[in-house]
Amino acid sequence: MRIVLTENLEYTLGARDLLAGVNLELRHGDRLALVGANGSGKTTLMRLLVGELEPSAGRIYRSEGVHLELLAQDPQYGPADTVESVLKRGFARVQAMEAELARLEAHLADPEIYHRWEALHERYQAVGGYQQRARYEAVLKGLRFAGREQEKAGVLSGGEARRLALGALLLSGADALLLDEPTNHLDLEMTAWLEGFLQSYGGAILTVSHDRRFLDQVTQRVAWLRRGQIRLYEGNYSAFRRERALQEEQEAREYANWLKEKERREGILEQAQRWAHSSAKHARRLHSLEARMAQFEEEAVQPPEQDEPGVRIRFPLEKEATAERVLEGWELHKSLGGRLLFQIPHLLVRKGERIALIGPNGAGKTTLLKVLLGLLPSDHPAGRVKTGPGVRIGYYDQKLSGFDPELTLFETLYRMLGEKAHAALGGWMFPYEAQFKQVKHLSGGERARLALLSLSLQQASLLILDEPTNHLDLKTVEALEQALLSYPGTLLLVSHDLAFLDQLATRTWHLHNGQFTDYPAPPGEYLERRSVRAAPEKSPDPKPQNPTATARPGRVKGRWHLEREKERLEAEITGLEAQLQALLAQANQPLHHLEYARMAEEQHRLQAQLEQAFARWAEVSEQLEAL
Repeated sequence: MRIVLTENLEYTLGARDLLAGVNLELRHGDRLALVGANGSGKTTLMRLLVGELEPSAGRIYRSEGVHLELLAQDPQYGPADTVESVLKRGFARVQAMEAELARLEAHLADPEIYHRWEALHERYQAVGGYQQRARYEAVLKGLRFAGREQEKAGVLSGGEARRLALGALLLSGADALLLDEPTNHLDLEMTAWLEGFLQSYGGAILTVSHDRRFLDQVTQRVAWLRRGQIRLYEGNYSAFRRERALQEEQEAREYANWLKEKERREGILEQAQRWAHSSAKHARRLHSLEARMAQFEEEAVQPPEQDEPGVRIRFPLEKEATAERVLEGWELHKSLGGRLLFQIPHLLVRKGERIALIGPNGAGKTTLLKVLLGLLPSDHPAGRVKTGPGVRIGYYDQKLSGFDPELTLFETLYRMLGEKAHAALGGWMFPYEAQFKQVKHLSGGERARLALLSLSLQQASLLILDEPTNHLDLKTVEALEQALLSYPGTLLLVSHDLAFLDQLATRTWHLHNGQFTDYPAPPGEYLERRSVRAAPEKSPDPKPQNPTATARPGRVKGRWHLEREKERLEAEITGLEAQLQALLAQANQPLHHLEYARMAEEQHRLQAQLEQAFARWAEVSEQLEAL
């Protein structure tokens, strides 16, 4: 079923044609990645699709009754809004669909009404109407709002507020989800959960993200927005990059062959011009060659399409630190509000190591970095940190502090580079007119590029980067990745971009629930091994192996019974969902209206049982977590 269609869509921003003839169609089940440079119009196109903006020219066709939902970048909540009320806003839309389905079911003998019922039923099923309560419980748990339903939405932190907006979007009952950087403020575990949740959604998904692994997991086609127009590619983002590389290579080869042939023909033509005056025969030959040359140039092969110039990133290091022990810490302890973040007796970073620091949001990753940098003290009286002789540290702060907000870009760089400031800013994709913006007025992407530019000038032998890919487009993320791959110094990275970390890191530090783990491999391998170790055995033995052990038998017995009940509930939920699917398949067949009424009653009964099973499953899961 078609949701939305654009024809020759144009949008002008000032004197610039941001969109110039965009043709795009979204249907139920579509999984589309929208890619393009920062400023190419991706967010503008999404706002046009949902009706927040009006096009300068062209048409947008939305099917009757469909709803598109765009993820808010800066969500605002009222004083009465709670976590629960925000998440359940979309329930009214789903309930209205249920009421309309029930009203139409009384008149299904009419073919026209039957077709209306069938189309609405398809939408209802696609947006998860039958699993709305279960989806609500899943969002609470997956985005870590379980037990916080009555908290005021207005007092949430910026990252939590955006996570709540994401949860509301997932439960909105929309026919198309427009996800603008959905993984911002999500840690690796939440991102993995979101990938799984989206796979069960039946509507359309249009995603903008700088997280390449996420795009690979949730998209099946790529819409490349470039110079105001869309070009579609089959496959996920990695497939798109491979195809673009092959296209660029083919275009370059064809253009080189055409230039070579053009040079050969020009040589023949030049020789014919020298002989043309000698005889009528040579004059006729010259005329023929000129005509053929004109036709050849009319059929000229176009030069290869050059991508917009990207940022030139380098982290030069004229003199490497000679110290083998780059950074070392002892008794690194930190707690927050009575909760232990980490307790590390000894930590050593050696020359040339590339370390990824991972863990859930709030685990203490940035705090550990600040302790290592000496910006925060250890809670332990013997805590100390030492850097090796000659080691210079460059720190990328995710809050992008350290710059005077009142200065312009040029003034900021002039203090570092003098007259070379204009050239340096141009190399980092700051146009001349933008160089006179005050730092406080820079966008997130501009502030990130400014911080990286400053870092590249420091000749640091140890780079500590806290979320460096936030606010960067995919092209700049890839440029940063290449620069760090060629960087000869030592790296310590915090990021929720697993593809980025796996390319760069050879060692993993993991913070989780106050525990610190040091693993000698990239984080992807560590997380895979950890998930395998954490997987429950298929046939656990409830009897203790050692009857004389000092473990508390009551707790062991309680956990085992809870795990068995959870397994039983999961099997029951799977069976109920299968019955619902079978019922829905039967409903798609031509039946008497009395049969439809009976099936509607059966559907409501199964749905009630499913909600009850999910509610108990959530209770059991919480009890297991508490244990």
